[in-house]
Amino acid sequence: MAQKAVQFEQRLEFGMEGHRRFDLVRWAIADQTLNAYYLVEGTKRSYLKGVLFVKGKHEYFPIPIQEILNSQKDGQKTLTQNPGY
Repeated sequence: MAQKAVQFEQRLEFGMEGHRRFDLVRWAIADQTLNAYYLVEGTKRSYLKGVLFVKGKHEYFPIPIQEILNSQKDGQKTLTQNPGY
């Protein structure tokens, strides 16, 4: 119950500051929350129709290929692409 109160308080406190997605990912509820949002809003906004948050992929951003190629040490790449990209 306390966790729900903290989540609600942070939602109010940081509204319109761009932190919400990161909070949802940190709390491991991004897939349920965002997919519920997309389901409702997809009926109202055509650009959200069929959008889906995929757990295990969309928590991370892709690493630019140039950064992976430039990350070599002793001839071995030190960076690998995030899962799903």
